[in-house]
Amino acid sequence: MTRIRLLQTHELEPDIAADCLQFEAVTGDSSGWRALAHRPDLLRLLRGFYTPLQFEGLLSRKLIEQVRLGIAQINQCQNCLLTRYPDSIEDGLTEEMVRALPGAQSSPLFTEREKAAIEFGQKMARDHFSVGDEDYIRLHQHFSEQEVVELCLDVAMFVGLGRLFATIDARNTVCVIPAAAKTA
Repeated sequence: MTRIRLLQTHELEPDIAADCLQFEAVTGDSSGWRALAHRPDLLRLLRGFYTPLQFEGLLSRKLIEQVRLGIAQINQCQNCLLTRYPDSIEDGLTEEMVRALPGAQSSPLFTEREKAAIEFGQKMARDHFSVGDEDYIRLHQHFSEQEVVELCLDVAMFVGLGRLFATIDARNTVCVIPAAAKTA
């Protein structure tokens, strides 16, 4: 049971209901969105920021998902762990990669660019005070300034929303894709 009641479709404003249906079609779940729908005005603002960041950005969908899922493993956000975006799978994301995320730095499954982004996201999720100049130097070796800014915004959204969804216990109850293996 969620700690914030999930609004039912008939309680949602039409555009928010359409968003929920789209989320369900793509990811199998809209529980987080339905919890936040108690403030449709703010949810619309979030959508206006989050949607272009995720789907119209400079970074590949595969890379974004690798970072998102690496953070989700740390946050233990069940909603995030159970969700896969089909376009990231089409872009090359595999379940083998998802399982390898905790040890990404030593895995041959990831490029150096992917490793830099994944580690940055994981460090931000574990202890943002541990992120230093060397992390940004590494990012700049593989990403343009614009891509670094986009990655930082992605990571901020994933850490914050993942922790929010975990604390309100918004669980993806309909997605049939198995969660990634739990990390130690």
